[in-house]
Amino acid sequence: MFNLFLIVAGVLGIWGAGVSLAHVLLRSISTEGGSTGKVSTGETRAEVFGLGLVLGFGMTAIFYFLWGLIGLPFSSSLAYFWTVTGWLAGSRTVYVHYRPLFTKKEGEEQGEVSGTNRMNQFCWGILLLLVATTVLETIMTPQRFWDERAIFGLKAIVIFQDRTIQSESLHDPYFVQYHPKYPLLIPLNEAHLYFLLGEVNDRWSKVMPPLLYFGMILTFYGVLIRTGVPSFLASIFTLMLATVPAMVPWEYGFISAQADAPVACFHLVAILYLWNFLTTWNKTRREGTVSTARSGTTLVIAGIATGLAAFTKDEGIALFLVDLIALLIVTGLSFRGRLFSTGTAVFQFLFVTVVILLPWFYYRTTLPSTMEMTYFSRMRLSTLAQSGTSLQWAVRHLVQRMFLEASQWGLQWWGVVISFVAFPLRAFKPQQLFLLLDILGAISALILAGLIAPTPIEEHIGGSSHRFLIQISGTAILFIAGQWTRQLDGKATDARSIQERAE
Repeated sequence: MFNLFLIVAGVLGIWGAGVSLAHVLLRSISTEGGSTGKVSTGETRAEVFGLGLVLGFGMTAIFYFLWGLIGLPFSSSLAYFWTVTGWLAGSRTVYVHYRPLFTKKEGEEQGEVSGTNRMNQFCWGILLLLVATTVLETIMTPQRFWDERAIFGLKAIVIFQDRTIQSESLHDPYFVQYHPKYPLLIPLNEAHLYFLLGEVNDRWSKVMPPLLYFGMILTFYGVLIRTGVPSFLASIFTLMLATVPAMVPWEYGFISAQADAPVACFHLVAILYLWNFLTTWNKTRREGTVSTARSGTTLVIAGIATGLAAFTKDEGIALFLVDLIALLIVTGLSFRGRLFSTGTAVFQFLFVTVVILLPWFYYRTTLPSTMEMTYFSRMRLSTLAQSGTSLQWAVRHLVQRMFLEASQWGLQWWGVVISFVAFPLRAFKPQQLFLLLDILGAISALILAGLIAPTPIEEHIGGSSHRFLIQISGTAILFIAGQWTRQLDGKATDARSIQERAE
């Protein structure tokens, strides 16, 4: 029972640190509250609180990594310090800026609840039940899959026992199962919980993925609302995201301590804020009223989330390159009259991502090379020219997995096709075109990696495509949401008018 108390306290500390950062970042794009940054809408709270979970786990890993990078030892005292700091920062942020959470609106006091609100409450009842069952299902079993034990779990134990990331074991290619260069976001968060508990307990350390799942759906809902999606539709689309079978309840999704689902969370958050940036600019480009501060903030959050995805698993690097290329293409095509401002915006996204990743790449150079795929060194025209048969197999395999196995992995890819056919012109708006390019680019990157990898493509893609597709499934749901939301075609509106129209 005491372990449960420590885990709850630790999670609240992580969330408190994250929600403080989320508030600081989001206050400049808050649709209400002016210079004070205070907001009163539940939708904005959903975004802040959800992003707080996502950023909290990211900040915890970065804090430990930088602490260890300069040679300082880890300890239980350090874990308690981080937890208490998060408690204090989070409590102050919630108390000062979000006290309306604990007050009732006038209509609610009189018992007046609209049909839209009832549907929202029904959707969120299902969502909260999903989150609760996902957490319970996750901690019912210890770490049991290869990646979560041999790649991430083993490193977390070494960090806990040796109290450093400079351990000789982490530099031993045989001890770390030929994966010395895998990023450390998951092991550092697990080690933080071990330091709080004072022991290795690989049931409680698995609590991070389902909480990232909760943070992801809260952030998704909040960004949709703030961007202009009516609350009822936002709830429906959020429920669609939360019930993608490949994410929950598949055993390799958010109920395991492997990296694919956390990458899906961080990547979707990055995509959300890039999409939000493009949506805002598309709405206001005729008026020339885009707020530089607001646009810059969304890109900063996108850059942080992109860096965290790459600090979770190497696939995050490929996703970052795809995101960057798609953003460059869309801004170049759609905002040609704003070359300086769009160039500055893209640079902000690139700069923040690089700043997040530089310490990791510096440390990575000290790690031994073993069985890495070395994709870039193998990217030769001669290799690709001999890959015709493999390319055909990869395309057939992905089509089958995405569309013919939909009952197992989800209907999101059918939803993308249907949404494109239903509103083809809307699909070429900047924000929607960005999502399409990002999906196509990510799939192309997967196929290219399979063609140049030293292992047979049937083994490389056949054994990992279902896990990789988790990472871009959220992008598919966001594309569907954008296609079926007429309000995104109009002028920018504030949160109050959006709520009034929805009700």
